[in-house]
Amino acid sequence: MLTTKQIEELHHDGRDRLVADISGLFLRIRPSGKSWAFLYTHPTSGKQVRISFGTYPKVQPTTARQLARDAFQLIAIGKDPQSEKLEKRQAARLRDLANFEQVARDWHKHATATHEWTAGYSHRVLRMMELHAFPRLGKLPIGLITTTDVLDTLQAVSSSGTRETAIRLRESIQRTYRHAVTRNVLLPAENFMAKGVADFTLPTPRVKHMAAILDPVKLGRLIRDLDAYRGSAITKAALHLMPLIFQRPGQVRQMLWEQLDLDAAIWSCPGIQVKQTKTRRAQGGGADHIVPLPYQAVETLKGLQNITGPTGPVFRSISRRSEKSRFMSDNTVNAALRSLGYCTQDEITGHGFRATARTLIRERLGFDVEVIERHLAHESKEELGSAYDRAQFEEQRRQMIQAWADYLDQLKSPKEQSVQTQSDDTIATPMLDAN
Repeated sequence: MLTTKQIEELHHDGRDRLVADISGLFLRIRPSGKSWAFLYTHPTSGKQVRISFGTYPKVQPTTARQLARDAFQLIAIGKDPQSEKLEKRQAARLRDLANFEQVARDWHKHATATHEWTAGYSHRVLRMMELHAFPRLGKLPIGLITTTDVLDTLQAVSSSGTRETAIRLRESIQRTYRHAVTRNVLLPAENFMAKGVADFTLPTPRVKHMAAILDPVKLGRLIRDLDAYRGSAITKAALHLMPLIFQRPGQVRQMLWEQLDLDAAIWSCPGIQVKQTKTRRAQGGGADHIVPLPYQAVETLKGLQNITGPTGPVFRSISRRSEKSRFMSDNTVNAALRSLGYCTQDEITGHGFRATARTLIRERLGFDVEVIERHLAHESKEELGSAYDRAQFEEQRRQMIQAWADYLDQLKSPKEQSVQTQSDDTIATPMLDAN
């Protein structure tokens, strides 16, 4: 039996060696340090086996000797110490992975490393689980969770209006269960999230349209209120431009001076910024979306050019902190509308100007719906239709956008209100979707 002093005096002398302690227990001397090794004959195969009891001095001699005595007791009853050690380690791991949250976090850690997720994507996946899955399922033993538990969790997310999040959450739960099978936490037969086992189809929610003003009298009042806005000149210019050209707010706020030809009254919006199908996006975004500008929009932009031009963002962020924040915030327009007293939940939003224009241009000005659709950058359903429409409708769109801007100027006139009020008694205007 080695004393502490003897152990301390043992050093590597150029070769690895085993120094005996009690029966079956050795101190292994290597360049990296000292560790305890237990050598025994396997009770069934008869082969010599060596297992480690840990490093010295982390594992003291008294502990190593007790482990050796315990191992001999197992051998005496026909059990293999190495197998017992592995089974205890696996049992401890299963205890650690007892509930859904622990399994899910273990899956997330493994997936982040093996799939080489970006830090941003990894954070979004985990955050989604923390917000929507862990509050309902996190503390439940994964083997006791039922299909109803999972379905209720998914439907709660879907019914709140975030069906796409519910679909992504379903995929993450499926992968968590598959990981549980891989880790021997669940048997394959217990994985009801496997494809074809249970139906987790989510109902399609009712479409909620963006708030929009469809009453010409109310629209005229809104245009006058926009003219009276007393905030930032940059924000005021955006408020003027949104109803005139009715493009998506995200496209407008990322407008660059280099994309504008004010002499030709044209804005060439990059195709990659336009909402599009997955196929079109995979192809690089398609051609630029050409937006004709009415003279009212050109005048607004010329006035803004002295403030934010001649290059870079047209609607530059006042509180820019980084390259990513050089554009006006996506909430600026809606915040300005709220400051004017308008509710962005059920009256008007920056995006709602699209529905307003689409409906009133069709019903009041009589332009063909295909011309309006092209200006809204809605993709044609016809094969090769986008390229054909772009050429065919450019002049019609220019006429339409100028007629619309002139119509908005008319609505600003108080005298026009009485005329519109009379016509509204006989004309019912349904709102057309303009996403």
